[in-house]
Amino acid sequence: MSIQKSVHRFEKDAVLITEGQPANNEMYFLVRGTAIVELRGNVVGKIHAGEWFGELAAILGGNRTATVRSVTPCEVLLFRGLADDHLYDAMAKDPKMIRKLIEQLAHRLVETSKRHSSESGELTAQSMRYRRAISGTLYALERLAEKYKSKVMEETREHLAGLSGVPTGQAADTDPRFFTTSHPAIFGG
Repeated sequence: MSIQKSVHRFEKDAVLITEGQPANNEMYFLVRGTAIVELRGNVVGKIHAGEWFGELAAILGGNRTATVRSVTPCEVLLFRGLADDHLYDAMAKDPKMIRKLIEQLAHRLVETSKRHSSESGELTAQSMRYRRAISGTLYALERLAEKYKSKVMEETREHLAGLSGVPTGQAADTDPRFFTTSHPAIFGG
């Protein structure tokens, strides 16, 4: 079976491909219009005229990795029959096709790496805020357990330390603004 091309037109807000569905040896080229890429319902990218989509699942032979939805009316070229060596034969006959596909995959890799780096940085900053909040709470619980000889506070401190992985509290992580009632017992004075 050789590669077959067909033109498809989609109205605004139409689903072009659905995440998790089989690729069926098909990939697409957006001739006209704009579409968005969604992962688990979150918009993660945009596809413009002159770009391929659905190529990852088609090349790798898996299920669709994302949903693609039109945001304007779209005209799409559907390439069917990419099994075996047909795709590679077609690319060998059309170097522009392979160059465009490789460039697009490289751009997507760069975009994904940037997004991952940004998200990792946000998670690291958030983790540090949580760690400091836990450390400050542990410090407060240590002081209160000492002052009031409270087994309940000591058990709570041990529980929080054990589950959080933060072994002890630091005074510098304790924000006095949040301990208005117990300020004297925690900070003295």
